[in-house]
Amino acid sequence: MDALTKAKQQLNLYDGWMAEKVSPLAATSCPLKLAEWQRELELIRGQIRRPDRVRIALIGSTGAGKSTFLNAVLGQEVLPVGVMQPCTAFVTLVRQSATPGFTVGVDFCSRAEWSAEVDTFAAFLNPGDDDQGQGDGESKRLIESAKKRLHAVLGTQVLQVSSRDGLLALPLPGEAEQIFSDASTQSRHFDSAAEMLDYLRKLIRGESTLWPLVKQVSISGPYDCLAGGLELVDLPGLNDPNAARVEVTREFLRTSPFVWVMFPMVRGLTQDIQTILAEEKLLRTLVFAGTYSALSLIGTKADDVDTNIAPQLGLDNDCETAELIREYRRQTEIAAREQLVQMVRDLATPGDAGDTLDRMLNLASNVSVHTTSASAYMKIRGIGRLRKDYGLDQAEDTGIPSVHEHLAKIAREAGAEFNASMALKRLDQLGAEIAFFFRAAAKAATPDAQQVRQRIEEELSKFAAGLSAAQSEAQTKLEIYREGFLRRVNPLMLASVQGVKRACSSWGGIHWATVRAIVQRDGVFKSPTTGKFYDFNGDLTEPLMSQLPVTWEHYFTDDLGRVTDVFVTSVTQKGTDFCERVRLIIDLIFHRKDELMEQQLAWFQNKVKLLAQASHARLMAAVTQRRSELAVKIPLVARKYMTPAYGDAKAEVGPGMKNRILETLSATAVKSSPPIYDTIQTDLLEGLRDLDAVILGLFAELMGAASDQAKTVAHNAGIDIDHATIDPATKDLLDSIPLTSKYCESLIHEFV
Repeated sequence: MDALTKAKQQLNLYDGWMAEKVSPLAATSCPLKLAEWQRELELIRGQIRRPDRVRIALIGSTGAGKSTFLNAVLGQEVLPVGVMQPCTAFVTLVRQSATPGFTVGVDFCSRAEWSAEVDTFAAFLNPGDDDQGQGDGESKRLIESAKKRLHAVLGTQVLQVSSRDGLLALPLPGEAEQIFSDASTQSRHFDSAAEMLDYLRKLIRGESTLWPLVKQVSISGPYDCLAGGLELVDLPGLNDPNAARVEVTREFLRTSPFVWVMFPMVRGLTQDIQTILAEEKLLRTLVFAGTYSALSLIGTKADDVDTNIAPQLGLDNDCETAELIREYRRQTEIAAREQLVQMVRDLATPGDAGDTLDRMLNLASNVSVHTTSASAYMKIRGIGRLRKDYGLDQAEDTGIPSVHEHLAKIAREAGAEFNASMALKRLDQLGAEIAFFFRAAAKAATPDAQQVRQRIEEELSKFAAGLSAAQSEAQTKLEIYREGFLRRVNPLMLASVQGVKRACSSWGGIHWATVRAIVQRDGVFKSPTTGKFYDFNGDLTEPLMSQLPVTWEHYFTDDLGRVTDVFVTSVTQKGTDFCERVRLIIDLIFHRKDELMEQQLAWFQNKVKLLAQASHARLMAAVTQRRSELAVKIPLVARKYMTPAYGDAKAEVGPGMKNRILETLSATAVKSSPPIYDTIQTDLLEGLRDLDAVILGLFAELMGAASDQAKTVAHNAGIDIDHATIDPATKDLLDSIPLTSKYCESLIHEFV
């Protein structure tokens, strides 16, 4: 029985026990404690029934074979392959569903986002820097790309209109109008995978008029490899021209706890890794977001290896194909890690040498790399109708089984299975807490027991004082680390102001039609003709961002992680010390140990460990969220200052427009650079202080929870030392606790 099923069964048992045994006894005698227990049960219920989804983002260039890879991993043809073009790609999210059949949910762009598409197309139609006013090659390609999208939705009437107002006045087809009226969402259920695949093929091949409006497709089905709340997100190719989807892709990359970068092994060993991670700055994005440590590399199309390179791999020319592929995979994994190590080195500045950089390099040298042949795996497993001989007969040689193992590991360590295991522990802790409470309530007071409780109350005060001291020390450390971080960053701010002019000068090499498109999108544009991503706002903050990655990682991961680890460890240790002193008090007064009190103390220590573990996870999640938000906000500051200039530049048409646009933008950028970086500095300082407050608040919650549990120990001190008679109702309650196992030695040591 898996942990999730067991947790659900135990939850049902606890629901019945609470309703039938606990509530009748506690409703009048201890209503506040009953409410506290019921709140804990509800929290556990949420942990079991609404576990957090664990998202894994797949990113790669067009042609990386992501769809085929996804089909192989899922064991089913979910996404069409061989027909996808960059203009028809979209975000695809796949998760497991417990219900029969398949559900496809489609998120479309909003009416406002569609209007932005129309605005861009209309701007392309205006005369540019060419003398004839008809556009040159690049301009025509941009026009054709935009026209293709509008033509798909609006039909041939687009060809007769050349103004923005005229385009916006064109009636939308009923299907598109319905989408906008339905909050841009649509959901369909299919009984079979074939029906779903046919529906998706129509979207991808452009047979539907809605394909230009699609932002995201969410698929739910019986995919066992995603058990435990896992979600695989297939992101569009890096040359996706759709602005709305580009932003969705960037958001997924910022927020997904796991990112798999995919590269086709047929384009040189690791060429695409360089393109995606370095040129597209994805590696830097992951460092800023705090998810660099969860990066994996996935090589695809291992079976497409050139048989003539056998000697280069150290093999004989007449070696078996399977042997050739195995060696090619092995050497690709080595080369991929080596290249990632070099890219991490390239992120660092001369002053970044130290433990943080060493740790980042170590992570890169040990990054998880899977080299795969999805097509060969599908043929071996009989998925689809593949006829080609890929030279592989064993599934293990395709690399897909190791991907399944990787997914299972993520589910165990971060998914619903992990949540369920924690929930089972919390249920047993709750049952034991209730049992100890009622045993203590049934205990007749004795002078020795009163003395024990008095002495433990004194130790409780010392325990609380120790926690307060630990919090004060943590607060001091937070302030020291924050000031140290700002001392490193502030000089970079000043130097970055001088770098803005250099950033502006780089814009001169961009084609005039692309400059116009960038301005239309307020500084951010993905060219459908070259696949290149432009971000003028990001360019203005690049002098700072290029210097920050290792410093950023040092503060948010190492410094804040160190403060958190020390505090959580201190709370746990102080809990252990408190228990030792309680044991000593009982031994001194009663001159013997008591098994039930030992169980109570073991319960307390394990409770504190669980509280500390949960608190640590919440703290790290808070830090990850805030570090990502602060990094994203930096280029947005530049955009705020540049928006008026973009507005003025949008009006430029005709010969010389590029020079006029760049003069306007450059003048604004240079003039605004001091206030831009002043604002960034202020926002960063405020953000760090807010984060400190969040961390200290979570520290205080952990302190309060640990103190409350220590009070329970003090209240229950001396229970059953004289074997007091327990009334039948209480005895019935105690005998019916639905523990995973009886609260005996096995339970005491369960969490150790």
